Amino acid sequence: MLKVAQIDYIKHLRENEGCSISEIAKRVKINWRTAKNYADGEVKIKNKTKQQREKPVMGPYLNLIEAWLEEDQRMPKKQRRTAKTIYKQLKKSTDFDGSARSVRLYVSKTRKKIIKAHQKQYVKLTHQPAEAQADFGEFQAIVPEKEEMVIYPYLVLSFPYSNAQLCRVVPSENIECFLEALKDMFEEIGGVPRTIWFDNLSSAVSKVLKKGKRKLTDAFKEFEWYYRFKAIFCNPGNGHEKGHVENRVGYIRRNWMSPPPIIEDVFEFNNYLKKELVNDRDRKHSSKNKLISELFDNDLNNLLILPSTPKEIIRTETAVTNKYGEISLDNNLYHIGPAHPQQKLLLKIYWDKILIYDQHGEKKLTECPRKYVRDTDDIDWKSELQIFKNKPRAIEHATYLKALPQVIKKYLLADELSKRRERIKMLLKLLDDYKVSEIADAILKALESSKTAPGDIESLLYYQSAQDENKTPIDESWTPASVNNWQPGLSEYNELCQEVTSK
Repeated sequence: MLKVAQIDYIKHLRENEGCSISEIAKRVKINWRTAKNYADGEVKIKNKTKQQREKPVMGPYLNLIEAWLEEDQRMPKKQRRTAKTIYKQLKKSTDFDGSARSVRLYVSKTRKKIIKAHQKQYVKLTHQPAEAQADFGEFQAIVPEKEEMVIYPYLVLSFPYSNAQLCRVVPSENIECFLEALKDMFEEIGGVPRTIWFDNLSSAVSKVLKKGKRKLTDAFKEFEWYYRFKAIFCNPGNGHEKGHVENRVGYIRRNWMSPPPIIEDVFEFNNYLKKELVNDRDRKHSSKNKLISELFDNDLNNLLILPSTPKEIIRTETAVTNKYGEISLDNNLYHIGPAHPQQKLLLKIYWDKILIYDQHGEKKLTECPRKYVRDTDDIDWKSELQIFKNKPRAIEHATYLKALPQVIKKYLLADELSKRRERIKMLLKLLDDYKVSEIADAILKALESSKTAPGDIESLLYYQSAQDENKTPIDESWTPASVNNWQPGLSEYNELCQEVTSK
């Protein structure tokens, strides 16, 4: 397989310079079929084990040399060590037995790296059409069936030239969700940005190398080749280089995620965001005195053409079932019914599902929806409701009221303000001893029987808790049949009456 740099050059010749296959083969000095495969085909990266080259002579002294060079940066230039001085110092103060040439080469390379690191980097503020930036953000949302706030990540793709942006809420920041969201946004705008700026996301960058280079994950590099855009990564600790998208991440959170929205279905919420962000383009750019929608047309007209077939975002892994017939993926357990313990399996992993095959990939055993464990925050109901104890009219606009069960909301929002105040106080008192779900059950029964006074609901809750504590039935010495056939005996009663009359 060709090196990554060679493949990038082939893609550049084909896409940007319009070279024929024969011309590419001649320039790169490869076979015509090989050139055709890399220029027009989908490229897959084969993993190769990289051997670490040892430096037996220089190795023990590299840190010392680097420390001296760092120290020199704080000294006047005329007083800094030369490579020759460093060599002499090594020979004098250590057991170094290497050559002066080895020291000179290493000093030259390391000094350039240190100087570059100390120089402040600046990024041009001018942006061309079809240039984009991408970054993740987080927000809290209310999930109605849960009594807690759920934290969702979202990916933003912004266009600095026009000030337009797109957004997708995703279940996770893993590689499958990341690439699926990018692909979905490409399809929404009908093209691909020519360049995209990224942070050093773990799903895209596996390692930051020297001189600003990056080792990319195989999945991301294949995605970049397939859609033909150029990925640019910020210097570590210099996120301001993609400041536009960081600003857009906050803009979207402030305008459509504050206060926390209700999310019953992520797909529906993403459709809502699409419409809102399209409407948001009907305003003027802050400095160009044109509508964002007009400027965004220039972005769209300069996009790369989409491939005829969308790329399938998939990852394959192998797994072995445990003694319970389960496999572990991303710290989640999946029970594989058709599999037996210790069976080897092949997994095809998508962002939303997992296909399970036998170890040879010939027979599909089952399909599982992919599990995601999201971070959550508990809602302090007492603190939230305390705010409205003396402001009962405002409670109907309370953010966290959306997360309460429907029956409690209906009960609290009485027409009379005095009743609202009374019910809020009752709810605050009950939350000391009961869960929200238990209070909801009691209010539902109270509404059915039309006994909705605070005392009635408290009695119902007390009765419910007593029932839960005494779930086992009491043993009785009698049965219904014996009671039906029972005949009262009055002899003992008569004897008692005689004793009373005699006294």
